[in-house]
Amino acid sequence: MFYSNLDNFKSTCGYEIDGIWYPRVTAIVSIKAKPALYKYYAGLPDFKTGEAIKVKSAEEGTLLHETIEAILKNENPIVPDSIKPAIAAFQNFYKSHNITVHKIEERVISKKHWYAGTMDVLAEVDGKLGVLDIKTSYSIFRDFSIQTSAYVEALKEIPTLPHLTRWILRIDQCQKCSSCPATLRVKGGNIKIRGERRKCEHSWNPLQGEVEFKELITFDQDIKAFLACKDLWAWENEYWLDKIR
Repeated sequence: MFYSNLDNFKSTCGYEIDGIWYPRVTAIVSIKAKPALYKYYAGLPDFKTGEAIKVKSAEEGTLLHETIEAILKNENPIVPDSIKPAIAAFQNFYKSHNITVHKIEERVISKKHWYAGTMDVLAEVDGKLGVLDIKTSYSIFRDFSIQTSAYVEALKEIPTLPHLTRWILRIDQCQKCSSCPATLRVKGGNIKIRGERRKCEHSWNPLQGEVEFKELITFDQDIKAFLACKDLWAWENEYWLDKIR
């Protein structure tokens, strides 16, 4: 990653909090290789196409994310037609669980390990208190465990908080074929068909939302992986960090 100067590095990779600069959790986690993503980009016509898809996909994910957070704040957001199936699926999930929201988009700091991040939600879900991370991907990836472990590790430095768990709440929408197991998903303007097992002309059903809710129970392994990422990230950016410390 190229940084034009120290200010560019600091603004891109961290937060200034009470006069102290902290590396950002997402910047640290980005050091981990993502072979599946590299394979995806390799299959595109050119780099420009990939960047356009990434930007549009991020905009769509942000819209869905912000709408869900507005609902969790007991607001009544206008739901665009483009995400109505996903939001309907989320609202069904929300009604079927006992959820009490304590914090949304809250900054957390680890002074022990020197990093900061912004967690999506701190909430009680069916009697358990934990970090709820909202994702708009087509699957739950193992990398999500690393990111959420960092938030919990930072929160553990608050002595008044009880034991915390972690969840991934994945919200998405797709079309399913009425003749085979295939699904069609459009994200960032890119059309992707998955699950084809035989030749089929495909008759796509209307767009429908889907929710996947998973508790993460491998904290000890995950925080070790995050701190290893942090060490590698610090090694990679030693030039800039030496100017800060």
